[in-house]
Amino acid sequence: MAEDEPVPFWWVVLFLALTLGAGAIAVTSVGGSLIAGFALPFLF
Repeated sequence: MAEDEPVPFWWVVLFLALTLGAGAIAVTSVGGSLIAGFALPFLF
């Protein structure tokens, strides 16, 4: 791992993908109540 960059680009992409995936799974497991309770007050 002789990377000149402090953080490899592929690691950032992988981390974002895992974070978004975990967030999507968490929201769908709750049934979307997080979106209905958090986003709707700001949209309307």
